[in-house]
Amino acid sequence: MTDKYDPSTEQFAADVADWKMEVLHENGLYRHLRFRMNAGGFRWFDIVTWPGKLAITGDCETFTFARIEDMFEFFRSSGSRINPSYWQEKICDGRDRARSFDWDRFRAEALAEFDQATESEPDTELRTAAREDLESELDSANPDKWGAVQLLREYAYRPSYDQPPYFQFNLYEGPPDGEGWDYHYIWCCRAIAWAIEQYDKSKVTEPA
Repeated sequence: MTDKYDPSTEQFAADVADWKMEVLHENGLYRHLRFRMNAGGFRWFDIVTWPGKLAITGDCETFTFARIEDMFEFFRSSGSRINPSYWQEKICDGRDRARSFDWDRFRAEALAEFDQATESEPDTELRTAAREDLESELDSANPDKWGAVQLLREYAYRPSYDQPPYFQFNLYEGPPDGEGWDYHYIWCCRAIAWAIEQYDKSKVTEPA
């Protein structure tokens, strides 16, 4: 079964299809595992654990998680699926990095809010003109988080200057923010789950 996060399980599986695990160190809860392409190259990541902590680093972002003595057991509790929201709470080196702003996401959210707010508008010409105006403002705005904040604060569509706003954003009831799970964070979540699975498989196949 797949899930909604990006990169998808299929995308991640394609990324690591030809990767192998190397155990650089293992002494109880002190582990250092390296994963890289079989043919070598610059793409790699490491998983390092010590009592109460797990860190992932390498050709990806670096995140350190803290929850229980054996962090492999913590991540195994979700089975083969990832749990980005819960896992984010366990990041101890900057959990805000797990989410990021995306202008395309913000643009879609802003237009969706307009559509919802004006869906019962009987004047279709007015509604069309207002939507086109909002699209124009979005396309000409500064495409970063601060540009989004400025647009939300300042935007108002008036059919004429002497009329009240036909539409403006409600800043008090969860306005669009363009925030979502960061691609690299989701990749790291999938990498941790996959790495532990490879590690467990290696233990099953080790000679007694």
